[in-house]
Amino acid sequence: MPTQVVPLPASGGHAYLLRGEGGSVLVDTGTQKLAEHTLAACHHMGLKLILLTHGHFDHCQNAAYFAQELHCPVAISPLDAPLLKGEKRTVSGEGLWGKAFAWASNRNIQKQPIPEAVPTVFLEDGMSLAPYGIDGKVVALPGHTAGSMGVFLDSRELLAGDAMSGLWGPGPTWCWEDKALMEASLEKIRGLRAKRIYTGHSLRV
Repeated sequence: MPTQVVPLPASGGHAYLLRGEGGSVLVDTGTQKLAEHTLAACHHMGLKLILLTHGHFDHCQNAAYFAQELHCPVAISPLDAPLLKGEKRTVSGEGLWGKAFAWASNRNIQKQPIPEAVPTVFLEDGMSLAPYGIDGKVVALPGHTAGSMGVFLDSRELLAGDAMSGLWGPGPTWCWEDKALMEASLEKIRGLRAKRIYTGHSLRV
């Protein structure tokens, strides 16, 4: 059975449950607003890993809580791990919409708490998810944050986090820490020729 992608009822950034024959992986956690709904969907799913695409609050605010409740390790890029310990990094945008979105994002980054989660798995480009029951691998997609990561399944489905936007169709992320890296990651995504892309703020493109 190929790995299934199940969107979960999260708030803020989307959360996705990857269900494989040998276990399940939760990709991102959403914000605290719908924590209990998201948590309930993960019970009895054989969850083996909480994988964070990056360290912004709307994707990892529940990581510490879920790890405790589900007795499950947390994974993130070592470049974004400091964000789970309170480090704040600003993002930039271009144009009227991009600058407004970056301003709002930076405001939330400063205001929103992230209960400290202690990662015990550090994501690397090309890392197989087979040990966690998933037919796929981790892909590095830096730019939105230094350590932004995605998941590319053997079914050619990509979970891109915030490495790209999808609200009005596939395109560049609305804000970034490093524009050049963001653009390189966008080209990398295009080169994967995914048949379906799930993004952090729209279900799929």
